[in-house]
Amino acid sequence: MNPAEKEINLSTTTKRKVKVFLFILVLTSIIWLLIELSKTSISTAEFNVEYTSIPANKLLQNTPTSKIEIALRAPGFSLLKYKLRTQKIAFNLKNSAKSGYNYYLLPNQQLSYLNEQLSGETEVISVLQDTVFLELGINKFKKVPVDPLLDIKFKLGYNLIDNFKIIPDSVLVSGSEKFIDSIQEITTSEIKMQDVYENINVNLDLKLPDEKYNLIVSANKVKLVGEVDKFTEGKFKIPVTIINKPPNVAISTFPGEIEVVYQAGLTNFNKITTNSFLVVFDYEEYKNDTLTKYLNPVIKQKSEFISSLKINPSQIEFLIQK
Repeated sequence: MNPAEKEINLSTTTKRKVKVFLFILVLTSIIWLLIELSKTSISTAEFNVEYTSIPANKLLQNTPTSKIEIALRAPGFSLLKYKLRTQKIAFNLKNSAKSGYNYYLLPNQQLSYLNEQLSGETEVISVLQDTVFLELGINKFKKVPVDPLLDIKFKLGYNLIDNFKIIPDSVLVSGSEKFIDSIQEITTSEIKMQDVYENINVNLDLKLPDEKYNLIVSANKVKLVGEVDKFTEGKFKIPVTIINKPPNVAISTFPGEIEVVYQAGLTNFNKITTNSFLVVFDYEEYKNDTLTKYLNPVIKQKSEFISSLKINPSQIEFLIQK
């Protein structure tokens, strides 16, 4: 065998020995690791905290500690689970205490309750944060109006028959009095519409308070309803009517009739008559100022179908005869 062949055989033998050594090393390490993980030991793990059983008529005004370190005793496999993934654990607020105006919780007084939440052989030894401070307030309810943000423009000649309706027009808000007292209304998302000539029936999202305030609103949407119609103009001539006139006083007016110009939707236009409105002139206006030469019209009554009303002339002259 020549030297070159000897060198190749030696190299191959060496590689085999190295591979066998590495295999034995890895296998030994795995066995050692499994043995260690099967042993019970103590270590810490971080948990996400939830709070349950809040006292009646109370509410958390601020979110307390959301993460906490806990010392656990468990087999290595169980501890590894808590190390690799943050688990949840709950504290019972029935056990909270009060000092002056402040509330607090002693987690290490709830070890049995905490252990009930863990599985297997895992045991809570202690909670590293010995005190959790709480801000509890009175749970209050308040009814507030809904204020829609509207930017709606109608097509020429079209308009609403009546005011917009918001359904519901108010919502019930519940939460800590610390925040709820400052809420006077709930607004909606803004709606923009152009050249509207048909009825409106849309849902609007409510702008809810920030989640950090822990407020609950009875609805998250409202409905906007509006009946739209094409409007046209009509007019009537009616005699002048004077009210609050003493029996012994005669009044002549110039003119003796006035013209009432109105606008109404086509749907209800034929329902408008002279009885759909009442326009008067008040003698008390003269009694309050005997130098006045004119009386102003007072609209005492107007049909809901009439959107606008104009009086011609806008004033009348009068002559008093006693």
